[in-house]
Amino acid sequence: MYSLPIEIQLDVLKCLDFDQLFSFKQTNFYFRNLVNKYENGLARMKFYQLEMDSFQHYVLRMPETYKIIKPDSLIFEFTLNDRLLKKWKMAINESIPLFLHNSESVENGNFYVCLEKTVNEKERNYILEFPIIPKNLEEMIFSRCWLEQLLKCTFERAWFDKIIFNPQMLNLLFDNSKIPIKFNIQRPSLSPNNNSFENFLEFSLNYLTISDYLCIDFEEIDNLEQHLDILFNILIGEGNKLSKVCLRNFTLTRLHELITKYVATSKNCSEMVSTIILDYPLFTNFKLDERAENVKIEISDKIKHTKYQISNIHNPKVKFLFYNVEMEDGSIFHITISRMDLLSEQK
Repeated sequence: MYSLPIEIQLDVLKCLDFDQLFSFKQTNFYFRNLVNKYENGLARMKFYQLEMDSFQHYVLRMPETYKIIKPDSLIFEFTLNDRLLKKWKMAINESIPLFLHNSESVENGNFYVCLEKTVNEKERNYILEFPIIPKNLEEMIFSRCWLEQLLKCTFERAWFDKIIFNPQMLNLLFDNSKIPIKFNIQRPSLSPNNNSFENFLEFSLNYLTISDYLCIDFEEIDNLEQHLDILFNILIGEGNKLSKVCLRNFTLTRLHELITKYVATSKNCSEMVSTIILDYPLFTNFKLDERAENVKIEISDKIKHTKYQISNIHNPKVKFLFYNVEMEDGSIFHITISRMDLLSEQK
């Protein structure tokens, strides 16, 4: 292995999974440094789910398979230069929080990040105890080092229920670091409220790498009209970051009207999110768009399923497939809007 060119060594390492890489690192200092240097391009530790909440929530449901990791339970090696030291002391003095949240009951000033290895919880899972507001350099170092470990993992799902990491603190902790501040999550779910919606959007767009889809639940947001423009602009302009977006409990028909008009009349749909899902929009008096083509309707168990296409007027080859599910009372239960030429390419 030592005599092989570095390119060949990396090709070998890329064939190993995370557990094999971890064992390989323990062999000697050379292999440890080699893996550490190129780890961003190697296999990451995989978890089923990441979730954040107060301790009370986890005490009620914590099985024996969970291990709590406290701030003072491990020792990290971390070099803090004068420039970073000054910024961190400023953050401590100004009580900049590590989390943005709306939780009214928080025990001991801490939040807990739950890492689940599998769905059935048969494997060892972990709960990381983080300070909501780091009060000293030791807590800053702990937060920085454990966040770095989270950034090196991949998660199938993540739940951000009125809690996210504070982007301001993330930038301070990783100031001048070569590590991308991106959590790798296949299917993150956001549940913001009226006051946190824009912070949640910023976090999802700038601090998450989303490989499958983003889900946003609007159940606790009552000023939907206020967020309509920014949400619409994300749907038509952030397709390079988001291939699929699911909006749950978004009940304004105006958003559907804007999307329908855009796919039909825009001169450039290339930056649009390719699949948009509206779950539980509960639209009433919903009418089929006059531009609908190839309409197919099926009724099963009193549920009406409607499929139709809308072509772009500037480029008829660009077509979007609409699929609506209508309940017996006439309300729309589900809508999927997908760009058909991209669906064909994916197949």
